[in-house]
Amino acid sequence: MTDYPPPPPPQQPYGAGPVGELPLSQPLRGASPRDAIMRFFKKYATFEGRASRSEFWWPWLFAWVVNTAITLILGSDSMAGSIVGGLFSLAILVPSLAVGARRLHDTGRSGWWQLLYLTCVGIIVLIIFWALPEKAEGDKYNVA
Repeated sequence: MTDYPPPPPPQQPYGAGPVGELPLSQPLRGASPRDAIMRFFKKYATFEGRASRSEFWWPWLFAWVVNTAITLILGSDSMAGSIVGGLFSLAILVPSLAVGARRLHDTGRSGWWQLLYLTCVGIIVLIIFWALPEKAEGDKYNVA
């Protein structure tokens, strides 16, 4: 019996990212805070595809912490606090809507459900939808 050397490990195709890195078009399950916030800004205005719960909730927490810090440091009554807080809110408006739509896609719903935000109780319904686990129906929103 002859000993053969083990086969070489599989190699990455040319132009592919690091081994194990998920493409931006796929939801990143169990994302770390850093990864989730990076994806939040990389997919600034991407309304198609899906987003995992961690991809949605970490940036949400980040925005809350930054807004709270702005309020504590500059004060909510001051002109500077209002301007800086308003500019930050405008800066994250589009990516917040985009990640919200992608999160709804992951639960099998259309991003248009975010229009509920305009009603009094709509935010409660949206928070429940955003907190739900992914569904197989969300596969129809996958981006190739």
